[in-house]
Amino acid sequence: MDIDCDGVQGGPQDDGRCSYGRSPDYQGATAFRDTVASYNAGIKDLNSYVHPYVVFGNTGRKRGWKEFDPTSFDIKPLSVMAVVCGEQLVYGVWGDTNGDDGDHPMVGESSISLATACHGKRMTGDYGHSQTDILYLAFTGDDAVPGPQGADWNASDYAAFERSIEGLGNRLVERVVSIATRLLVEWGLLLALAAGGTLWAVI
Repeated sequence: MDIDCDGVQGGPQDDGRCSYGRSPDYQGATAFRDTVASYNAGIKDLNSYVHPYVVFGNTGRKRGWKEFDPTSFDIKPLSVMAVVCGEQLVYGVWGDTNGDDGDHPMVGESSISLATACHGKRMTGDYGHSQTDILYLAFTGDDAVPGPQGADWNASDYAAFERSIEGLGNRLVERVVSIATRLLVEWGLLLALAAGGTLWAVI
């Protein structure tokens, strides 16, 4: 989990861990700033200290640079994402994209608020989580987007924003579990029929 400091700086939550001087690829705006501003929620852009956002998708012009556009898979900007980290499940939004300012395309970058929820205040703009033990889940479709009214975009802190998207996040995760359960049962039945045996399912 690399740490992203992009977006609005300052404010009462800003403790200096994630800023222009600490993040080597700091940008003053996130990829979806215009959409955030269009919500008329009292903010101009996402705040890395308040909004638990995931950096998802890669664009670039460097030779051999691998690009990935989540929207080609029906994943919408500012949609809710689930993150399994630090033996817990937290929610965020798809809030930014990666450019080609680094040496390699990246996945697994998040705002300082999301990183802090996962791994505590040792996370900073220049110190992330190096283990490969984090799972990011993106959800397809318009119903994964909270929109202007479905989230507290003008929340004062991470906890308030997280609470505002938790209900939607839970419904989206339940959708995945339901699909996975159905597939397990269908495949189990096929295998049991093919083997002529007994089906046991632990779900």
